[in-house]
Amino acid sequence: MSVDDSQGLLQSVLGFFVRRRPEKSAQPASLRSRRAEAWLRTEAFLQQEAAEYEEPDPERIARTLRAFEDYVQYNSDGESDPGFRHDMPYPKLQAMRNMMERRSHDSIPYPGATIRVSKRKRDSDTVIQELSNMDREARKRRVLAREEPNAADNVEEPDADFAVLMRRHLVSLDDALRKHWVCVCQKCSGLSVRLSLPQHKKDFNAETSFEVFFGVRSPVETALQEAKITIKDVQNRMRSASEPAISGASEFAHICQSITESLGQRNCLHLALEGGIFQRLRPQPKTFGGEQMSRTVSLSALFQRQQELRGSSSALPLKGKRILAVILATALLPFLETPWLQPSFNHSNILFVEPLQEGELPDITKPFLAMEHIPIVSAGRSGSGVSTDSSKHMVHPNATVLALGILLCELHYCTPVQLMAKDPHGPRNVNSDYYTSLDMLKSLEVDAGVDYYLATKACLQWEYYPPGQQADFESVDVQRLFYQNVIKRLEAEIFKSWGLRIQNLGSFDPRQNELCWGSIGQEVVRHQTGKADHSDTNNGAHPPMPYRSISDAAPASYSSFHSDMALRIAGPTQSSPGLQLRGQPVESSTKSLYFFDASHQTGSEQETPLSRQWMDSLLSSIYHHVDPLDAVNAGRGTFEPVRIAILDSGFDPENPLLMTEDHQLDPRIKDARSFVHGTAQHEIRDEIGHGTHALGLLLNVATCADIYIARIANRETLDRNTYDDIAKALNHAVSEWKVDIISMSFGIREYNEPMKTAISNALHSQTLLFAAASNDGANLGRAFPAKYPSVFCIHSTDGNGNPSAFNPTADDKDVNFSLLGEHVSSHWPIGKNGHKEPVKAMSGTSVATPIAAGLAAAILSFVRQQEQHMPPGSELLGPWLKDVHSMDEVLKSMVKQRRGAGYDYITPHLLFDKRATREEVYDKIKDIRRHLYD
Repeated sequence: MSVDDSQGLLQSVLGFFVRRRPEKSAQPASLRSRRAEAWLRTEAFLQQEAAEYEEPDPERIARTLRAFEDYVQYNSDGESDPGFRHDMPYPKLQAMRNMMERRSHDSIPYPGATIRVSKRKRDSDTVIQELSNMDREARKRRVLAREEPNAADNVEEPDADFAVLMRRHLVSLDDALRKHWVCVCQKCSGLSVRLSLPQHKKDFNAETSFEVFFGVRSPVETALQEAKITIKDVQNRMRSASEPAISGASEFAHICQSITESLGQRNCLHLALEGGIFQRLRPQPKTFGGEQMSRTVSLSALFQRQQELRGSSSALPLKGKRILAVILATALLPFLETPWLQPSFNHSNILFVEPLQEGELPDITKPFLAMEHIPIVSAGRSGSGVSTDSSKHMVHPNATVLALGILLCELHYCTPVQLMAKDPHGPRNVNSDYYTSLDMLKSLEVDAGVDYYLATKACLQWEYYPPGQQADFESVDVQRLFYQNVIKRLEAEIFKSWGLRIQNLGSFDPRQNELCWGSIGQEVVRHQTGKADHSDTNNGAHPPMPYRSISDAAPASYSSFHSDMALRIAGPTQSSPGLQLRGQPVESSTKSLYFFDASHQTGSEQETPLSRQWMDSLLSSIYHHVDPLDAVNAGRGTFEPVRIAILDSGFDPENPLLMTEDHQLDPRIKDARSFVHGTAQHEIRDEIGHGTHALGLLLNVATCADIYIARIANRETLDRNTYDDIAKALNHAVSEWKVDIISMSFGIREYNEPMKTAISNALHSQTLLFAAASNDGANLGRAFPAKYPSVFCIHSTDGNGNPSAFNPTADDKDVNFSLLGEHVSSHWPIGKNGHKEPVKAMSGTSVATPIAAGLAAAILSFVRQQEQHMPPGSELLGPWLKDVHSMDEVLKSMVKQRRGAGYDYITPHLLFDKRATREEVYDKIKDIRRHLYD
């Protein structure tokens, strides 16, 4: 059988398995069987797609065909089958192809023959393994011999000088922005710059333009204003190149005012920089459609999606990865080792913006570099951009070049470097990612082409300095060597595989753009921009669930545009001196209010499978019996939603998980105000992350409740001077918001009369109060207000129900409710404490507290839903449940057994049994009331 015939037969077989539907049977297929089918379908699709530009390997094709021949079962009705010939190679596959060809030409199916597959796991695994081997071998063959760069290349390559010229313009823009961008509206919150490829223009020396987006913060969203900044060289003025300034405008343009005035006008703000002075020119038509930060797509979103895929599926196809690598390396070169690119730069800073044309994908060749604020590092030419304290410990001489090398490694695998470390949970230092990237480089040598490997290696091992010479990164020689050793090698990779050069990348049509994104990448883009097709569940995606699990990995990561000037309250990596680590003695003189987030315990930021399973089980039980608020509001009848107040550190109004599909704040959040002394009521932004995390848990557990947010802290520790703020928040929640439940994930170690009075008033108003026990282990007992009578004191467990070591000793004279509080994932402000995702796992009794409060709200919501259609005068359970003793009995009914030394472990499924009807669950609660005083 010739190579061409074998290749054709393999393509037919692959096409069959790409389109093959699962076999129908009386018994549903097992999870293993369905997973194997999905993997095989994905592998077949990828190999069929790759075959369009790969040279076939006859030996590999033969092995794969033999594996399929063993896997396929060709069954006839027992009569003579002219399509089946034993004297031909691969008779079953040949007969299968003949049958498929007949089906495509005839209107009736081929009689008497059926194609089935082997049920043996060994056969399916062999096929999947052979397809994976074909893909691996193909990647190795995507390498052709190349000429090593030489000195002549440096002189004759015009693009090698582009970075030097662009760097000069960037320095001018940096100096001017730091001098003239003075924000007076307190809303300007960052800048993103389009990463442009070299421009072959005669007047580039005299004038160039940057496409940018200015961020403008609002309470619930960060708006984006598109802008163009044209930089003119004073020595080479090109007056004809730009339009005249707006009539009547002053020579000096106030940037802050220009940005805010342009918002909502659907135009591109045009600024000119000449002689260090900004002028406002006539606006230009918009190029991009994105007007909100939440409608952008970060490279982190693709990396996150990759972690959810199975088999050899990739969030981006190889072509998309390689083209993006060329664009990033080429366009970032002028930014490297300048104040524009901080050492913390990573994949979350690469954004893609919606195009102006409705329905089109973002142009993969036009990424943006997002920065949290205007460059604040001096524009000195020393080059490292790293603080003295950290740079003196760094092995790599150029922090941002190292970051680019790491990004090239990550891009190949679509996986963050932290997840590739040998010990992802181990201690980290300034060189951790460097050594991990060297390990990744070894794998890259096997998995990628030689040009991609050498380009990445040049970044990681600084192979861009002239041998035997001392030179700064800014020198022309270094820039040109970097261009040759990194960018030209990446360009060689795309030229040998697809015949593309850098100059071809600026003219992609929509179809080429779609191919670069790939089907999974397009799915991610549509999900992030609110245009997801929820019917698409292929490509290894998780099947649709009847509820939204908060423990699911974040679907995206958005680069934050928050201004450090507005939010610089606590250092991102400093632990508060008031927080006590587990096992350390606590001094009796400590009088601070602690947020018991236990965030400084080892490994607390990593969600565990047990915690995820516990939360999924809880939410599944609740969602089975309690309808969400929007469904109840859409129905008939009178229904009063449960009202919950959360007293914490506020919330992050820009967290994407708090947004609806139309990018509005979750309507269940009814009010939010600050009670922190010295702040305005509207200053509700979470500056430490704790409140956002607790709010996310409440929203997911209390699916049918209205939430009221009281910000009572702006740092991790408070002193006694702020106790009055807490008392005011409690009183407001009871008298103005009229809440049913209050969640308090904090505690103090002293008596405070105003707080005591406020708590007492809340209890007399039949408000259910939940508070965190404490995180000091056996060193101290319960904190206040958890120790106050009739306040539900909540302890923590792990995913198996075992009491957490940081719990206080159980009180043998009281109930000691406990439930999940370790390694629980919930919402988080993006960028806070260096965390680049909108979710984070935390541990502590303060984590267990909103879960317990949400469970109580779910119980109350369930009862009110059941009773909303009852006639007037009926004996209702709803009012009875508002009594602390009644709710106490219902929670006790969910305690299966005491765990550890006297902790009452709540297991919600004992009440919300998915096998029971809603009427049966309601009757259970009625029985609890009936036997309350037996």
